[in-house]
Amino acid sequence: MRGVLGRYLLREAGVAWFGVTLVLLAIMVSTRFARFLAEAAAGDLPQDLLLQVAGLSSLQYLVLLIPVSLLLAIMMALGRLYQDNEVAAMTGCGVSLWTLYRPFLLLGAALAVLTALLAFQIGPWAGRTSDYLVKDAARFIKYNPFEEGRFKSIGDDRAVVFTEKMNASGDQLENVVAQIHENKATSFVTARSGTQSVDAQTGDRTIVLRQGHRYVGEPGSAQFDVVSFDTLTTNVKPPQFMYSSSKRKIEPTGRLLGTGDPQDRAELQWRIGAPIAVLVLTLLAVPLSYVRPRQGRYGKLVIGILAYLVYSQLLGIAQSWVAKDRPLGHYGLWWVHVLMLGWALLLIARQQNWLRRVRA
Repeated sequence: MRGVLGRYLLREAGVAWFGVTLVLLAIMVSTRFARFLAEAAAGDLPQDLLLQVAGLSSLQYLVLLIPVSLLLAIMMALGRLYQDNEVAAMTGCGVSLWTLYRPFLLLGAALAVLTALLAFQIGPWAGRTSDYLVKDAARFIKYNPFEEGRFKSIGDDRAVVFTEKMNASGDQLENVVAQIHENKATSFVTARSGTQSVDAQTGDRTIVLRQGHRYVGEPGSAQFDVVSFDTLTTNVKPPQFMYSSSKRKIEPTGRLLGTGDPQDRAELQWRIGAPIAVLVLTLLAVPLSYVRPRQGRYGKLVIGILAYLVYSQLLGIAQSWVAKDRPLGHYGLWWVHVLMLGWALLLIARQQNWLRRVRA
């Protein structure tokens, strides 16, 4: 009977957790995706990278979402059991509260392991990969001289190019005008049509302009050399891409160990604290889920959300103290976990009447 009951409770909490996580993840990813769309519309991010970057970002969000979604899921599942008097029926049949709560604690332990993997390995890897893709794409875009209907500056303003029309793939050009600053002169190039091809590995562009003219001279001077051409071929070679990032949130965990840097220590303690927060919130959700007869269960959800907000804000403050090497930062983030754990154990003790037994 206990095995059947445990599976039933685990399924209730698991389904609730999956649903809450899915909703919260959809909200966060959609908000982030809107920003990616704006960057793509501005030409700062290729459209073919949108889904890939959004997917990698969702892996980072899971570290933040798992604790709060588990808290809400346990409170929703247990709150319904209390409201439907199922808990009263179970305890009346001789089921102890430990037996009742054990499936939720097992779920919390499993999600704590998943959170540890995300915080230590998967999340930073996803962040680095996303950052690399965005920066590498920005390099290609920066050295793409053609954009329909717009003036495009390339090579640190060494050249400005205007293209009247382009096809959907961007390899066919019409009515191209370019101003190029050379060592001792400025040249102007006009062409009725052209093509471009890009090496996907190196980003090198081969540009072929047709039926045009080239004017070379100094602006304001009447002395210009004019050359007409049927075909003009040139290559645009972007600088070699050397990836680097100063974001500690995406640094490999191994690089944060033993550096002595306060900011590295703060980030490492946050990663260690992520799975700890899952376990603490699991313990806190159990007593917060208790609903008296004829008491609405959604009011307790508000308390649970407030508890999570207080927890997360205190962690943020403690992390800031550690990163800035404040005197209180020597306590790390651990005092926040101890404080919330003590609150959870106090609520459990009150629910189990342990305090009255001790006084008696």
